[in-house]
Amino acid sequence: MPAHLPRRDDCVDGAPSGSQIRSILDADPVWAAYALGDLAPDYAPYSKWCLAAGESGMGLILLFSRLSPPALFAMGDSEGVARAIEHCDMPASVYMLTQRAHYDIIRHYYDAAPAELRNMWRMHLTDPVPVGTTVSLPDGLRLEALDLDDKDRMFRLYAHGGPYAPDAFDAYQVADGTFFGVTNTEGELLASGGTHVVNWNAGVAAIGNMYTHPDYRSLGLGQAVLRAISSSLIDRGVSSVVLNVDDRNSAARRLYERNGFEVYCPYVEGIGRKKQ
Repeated sequence: MPAHLPRRDDCVDGAPSGSQIRSILDADPVWAAYALGDLAPDYAPYSKWCLAAGESGMGLILLFSRLSPPALFAMGDSEGVARAIEHCDMPASVYMLTQRAHYDIIRHYYDAAPAELRNMWRMHLTDPVPVGTTVSLPDGLRLEALDLDDKDRMFRLYAHGGPYAPDAFDAYQVADGTFFGVTNTEGELLASGGTHVVNWNAGVAAIGNMYTHPDYRSLGLGQAVLRAISSSLIDRGVSSVVLNVDDRNSAARRLYERNGFEVYCPYVEGIGRKKQ
């Protein structure tokens, strides 16, 4: 075991060093993309890390409290993950983003109703469309970059709902990341998407919040938004781009595959409530 990591009988609660965290995350940067993004200094006040030794290595958990309920991410040795959960002050509920092996550990501590769990795919960008490639839009529609002043338009768009509507959107993501949308001549936002998290220094980003108004689907709006986001990230030096898609959403998966993404691994996400 590397000398800088805790001994088997130790647990570092809340503040393991950056090198300790990176030693775990760098082992699988595609799966760890969100957590690598949360290492950005602006996210430090909202990121609680716990690291513990297991049978065959270290287990790491992250609680990201800028979302409600806090997001729970796990990586590494399963026994270490269990010990990290036991040693940390865990919230009453969490939004789990976990691979199946870690979900089997987490469910000893948190109950999750089947209706609140989703089987997901993590995808990553392996064959990006050349920067500057555009998508033709119907007459009267245009692609534009979005900023914090557009947040209310995005909330109104996402309020149209549906089974795959964004459910983890927050205005801080617009301020910190890259967003694009398609609007009509009246300025109504018809499609939108951007980033869940970006760490510009680490060169990693997670695309999310992708949504098209139900009346304007199959017109290429989502593809225009996706290409604009990907191109902007790559142009600004991001080398690792990931996204998540519900395994039932075959149309979205085909869109992503047509634009250079491929499936990396399955995982489970959903709300868990702490067992009494």
